[in-house]
Amino acid sequence: MQPEPEDYRKIRVAIAHIPGDLSNDAVGTHVAELDDIYAPEAHAAALAPNTPIVLGPRGSGKSFWASVLGRDKTRAAAASAYPRLALDKVVAQFGYTGIGGPDGISAEQIDAAVPQDAGIEDAKAFWWASVLNAAARATGETTTKPNDFLEQARDWQQRETLLNAHEQRLRGENSVLLVIYDALDTVARTWPRRRLLTEALLEVIWALRAYRAVRPKLFIRPDQLDDDALRFVELPKLRTGAVRLTWSATDLYGLFLARIALAPDLDASSAFERAVGSLGLRSADRHEILTRRWSLAMDPGDQQRVMALLAGSYMGKGNYGYKKGNTYRWPIAHLADAYQEVTPRSFLGMMTAAASYGAPPEDRVITAEGIRHGLRAASKTRVDQLHQEFPWIKGVLAPLSGLLLPQPEQEVHRVWEQTGTVEALKADAQRSGYLPPFPNVEAASAAGLFTALELIGVMFRRKDDRLDMPDLFRVAARLLKKGGVAPL
Repeated sequence: MQPEPEDYRKIRVAIAHIPGDLSNDAVGTHVAELDDIYAPEAHAAALAPNTPIVLGPRGSGKSFWASVLGRDKTRAAAASAYPRLALDKVVAQFGYTGIGGPDGISAEQIDAAVPQDAGIEDAKAFWWASVLNAAARATGETTTKPNDFLEQARDWQQRETLLNAHEQRLRGENSVLLVIYDALDTVARTWPRRRLLTEALLEVIWALRAYRAVRPKLFIRPDQLDDDALRFVELPKLRTGAVRLTWSATDLYGLFLARIALAPDLDASSAFERAVGSLGLRSADRHEILTRRWSLAMDPGDQQRVMALLAGSYMGKGNYGYKKGNTYRWPIAHLADAYQEVTPRSFLGMMTAAASYGAPPEDRVITAEGIRHGLRAASKTRVDQLHQEFPWIKGVLAPLSGLLLPQPEQEVHRVWEQTGTVEALKADAQRSGYLPPFPNVEAASAAGLFTALELIGVMFRRKDDRLDMPDLFRVAARLLKKGGVAPL
């Protein structure tokens, strides 16, 4: 039996009210809460205490998981979700968070400890001090900061004496201290200083493999770790052991449907229960969702049936509507970046925008046109968010507005050269104090702009060598594509 129109309306309202600000910090006001936790099986390897480096682009969940692991109550929930990881034996402290406050470690603390003309040893001393500080705070010294331990950090004998004592204590308690580093893209505003601090941190992380009960965990952007100018000799081994936070289509739909099932509005969650019940499926409570005992979190076939109920089966109407795409697969295909990755922030942003678009239909929750509108909204949000990390991004994309993709490489370069984009970005980066898109400013070029966009998944090269851009960025950047969703 089909759901009543009122059930569709209530579910639509619940989707529209999924929180739009999905960003998290490791500490402070915007930390992850218990009701926010959704635990894909694929993320188990990333959360394992013995995994030192976790990679992910903006919106993939790096700060979310950093905040989950950093607090007792949320870490306990993660322990239930991933019982094999023994997270119940973990105590956690932060080594760096990008923001200050009583529990945070900010770039200002680095600047106070590591002079602008400092060398690698000064930088390593700060990161060793961050480990000593975390170990001290784990014993109850809650007012300390890394700079309180710089003297001991610089003296390898004092440092090892302190760390060995903490190691023995932790082993005696049968526990592991996890030292968490997040927001590492904020450590510096120039390429040489960022490289210095990143390389120093990686050396410390490598050295910590000597300790069994003191384990580091870095949440870091792929482009920062893949910087070819990093010279640490063991870097290839660290890169090989890194785990990337990825979200499959099944994970994304599981997250989306879980948000509806656990909607704060009980009328909406009851309406969803009746709707999926009409398909012979059932809803679930938070524990079942957390421990992945719900078919709608695990079974793509069941997810596709629910999506057909909520949005119809196809993105077009009539007998040939299937040619426009399937409503289950279409969002994933159009939200992917150049690495074929979709972040939960973009996916949920599309769905909330779709549920707010147009008049509510009587026979479904969202429409195909609403989903297309959701892509436009998600694209704008994604570019705006990228601009926070890469302040040069809009200056690179704006000159390309109106260009029909894909295009030969020289045509894209010609646009940037005719508009003076490279020189304008160099001047703006120097004036505003942010990292420009090209590490070597003296060798800056239009080709370098494409390389920078390619590295962060905003553009890619097709097999025929033409340059192209995923819809996730193309729509907001106002580039054209034959048969594609029209720009904003």
